Amino acid sequence: MNKVKNKSSYKIFQDQKNNYGQKEFQSVDLKSKPIEKILIIKWGGMGDVIISTAIIEDILKSFPNAQVDINTLPQWQIIFKNHLGINNIWGFNNKKGLSTLVHLYKWIKMVKMENYNLIVDLQTNDRSRIYLSILKLLSNNTKYIIGNHAVKPYSIVPKTHIKITNPFQMMQRTINSIGIKSNIFSPKIYTSKYDSIRSRSILKANSLKDNNFVILICGSNKRGKNKRWGIENFNALAGLIQKKYKCKSVLIGGSDDMEECLSISRNDKAIINLCNKTNLIELIEIFSNAKFIISNDTGTAHLASSTKTPMIVITGPTDPKKVKPFGKKILALQANSKDMNGITPADILDNIIKIL
Repeated sequence: MNKVKNKSSYKIFQDQKNNYGQKEFQSVDLKSKPIEKILIIKWGGMGDVIISTAIIEDILKSFPNAQVDINTLPQWQIIFKNHLGINNIWGFNNKKGLSTLVHLYKWIKMVKMENYNLIVDLQTNDRSRIYLSILKLLSNNTKYIIGNHAVKPYSIVPKTHIKITNPFQMMQRTINSIGIKSNIFSPKIYTSKYDSIRSRSILKANSLKDNNFVILICGSNKRGKNKRWGIENFNALAGLIQKKYKCKSVLIGGSDDMEECLSISRNDKAIINLCNKTNLIELIEIFSNAKFIISNDTGTAHLASSTKTPMIVITGPTDPKKVKPFGKKILALQANSKDMNGITPADILDNIIKIL
């Protein structure tokens, strides 16, 4: 998926043509079957849910007359709220709640009641497989169940078993197995007129206009602090960007990132701190108006990749071949030491010209 260029202290990862095609994996063509109701399961973290939207778009286009429901965690339901092609978005608990018997009971009851013809498990972990296995024991109504791996309880598996580790390619293989060709590679998230008005009011209130600011995504989820580039590095980079590009720097993040963003903005009064002041959908237009984006490896970077704004993603302990968002104007940098501090602000500045 990615080609790598070596530098003395770090590697640069760029998009490369997907090596796999639909025919390698196709076991059956369900597009010719009378599929009326489809359930798509995607729990996971924000980044995984966002990249799944491209796959979900391919499913919707392949079954234009089917009723399609999304089962996801409540905090990610906003990602799908504006999609007119989705019938229902449902989910009962946060990620921790998925392990309870109460949740299992409610989930089984909901799925049995809806009587789906096809279930697409884009989560494909132990828990989703247990849920689906119990469903099959209690009900035989769902004829087709597919997932990202060739294991039980899935009724259709890919024709060819090639080891794949990239999560997006796994989901591509899943839909390829039932005759759906993957045509969409960037996240597909819809905004409403209201979201656009809110985004423009935030931009106006902070005197932000097209291409006069850059986005710095400096956080990560609370369990991934070793994926953070750090306060000093982002502060130094903001200064270099202001000097070279005459652009303001805007900090974006969620509740887990507030302390980090506050420390960065306190060190430089020219930096605008919008951390935890927007929802996910409002961010899309803000990203679209930025000159470029510099981000840690975090789910928000995948949200940004739904726009055409150039971006550099800084990775450390995670494998860029697995986590880099798709995009011709998106680079991932990883230090040879896999230490986040192996990438310097000067390194980032040197590579910005490659994405503009």
